[in-house]
Amino acid sequence: MNTHTFVLLDVFTEIPLTGNPLAVLPEADGLDDRTMQALAREFNFSETTFVASPRDHRATRRLRSFSPVAEVFGAGHNALGAWWAVVAGGQVSLQKSGTLWQELGDQVLPVEVTVDAAGLSRIAMTQATLRESRTTPERMALARALLIDEDVLNVPALEPCVVSTGATTHLLVPVRRLADLARVHVDAEMLTSLVRPFGCEGCYCYCLETLDPTSVAHARGFFPGIGIAEDPATGSAAGPLGAHLVARGMAPRDEWFTIEQGDEINRRGRINVRVTGERIDVGGRCVLVGSGTLTLP
Repeated sequence: MNTHTFVLLDVFTEIPLTGNPLAVLPEADGLDDRTMQALAREFNFSETTFVASPRDHRATRRLRSFSPVAEVFGAGHNALGAWWAVVAGGQVSLQKSGTLWQELGDQVLPVEVTVDAAGLSRIAMTQATLRESRTTPERMALARALLIDEDVLNVPALEPCVVSTGATTHLLVPVRRLADLARVHVDAEMLTSLVRPFGCEGCYCYCLETLDPTSVAHARGFFPGIGIAEDPATGSAAGPLGAHLVARGMAPRDEWFTIEQGDEINRRGRINVRVTGERIDVGGRCVLVGSGTLTLP
């Protein structure tokens, strides 16, 4: 029998039982793909992350993340929570603020760790350069898949857009108001069929009306193609959304701003984004809510 420790965290929040829940195995060397996928099904969170020794000498650790049905490669809550776990747990020695390097898929990207007098205060990850495509699903079909009226998608100066800042591709869908966003109910089969030809597994709906006056956007993430009915906080989508808004003068450049997510499913999350030139950083806080030991054959 083999034993492995795990920790449970809530990501993009400081409040337990909010934000995006994540299971992390901080010392996962020796686990094969089949076991990692089975454990992700067992935890049944949107993602479970396994931290292993790097293959690339430039990296501090290698991360592998699985939804309940497939391996995923985006740099979002799955990565931020994993680094919080290994730094807070002492698996990586860091006495002050500094930079670590993560191997995720075929990329090695920096992770900025901020430590203050009270301890670990923020982890931020640099995503890859933004890629955008205006080739998107037809608007009427998209409205049907979201079970909303087509005119809800008529937003001044904003259009649906396919974006990526790494291995994960997202469809950004602007809607007019918070009330419209609250009414979105996804036809999972229709949405998956509609967006998969564009390399997406669902969509990231957002509006510029917010709950908190200091936020720049409010979002909801629906990814039925990888088994996620609604994601509480999606860093891999919030990063490109932030860059998309900065490029259009709808969010500030060179400073941290906040994208809200998760309130509709009682998992309040707040994602910090900073865009400096072509560099996109996504960060936030986490809270540890539990830990334990797995006994595996």
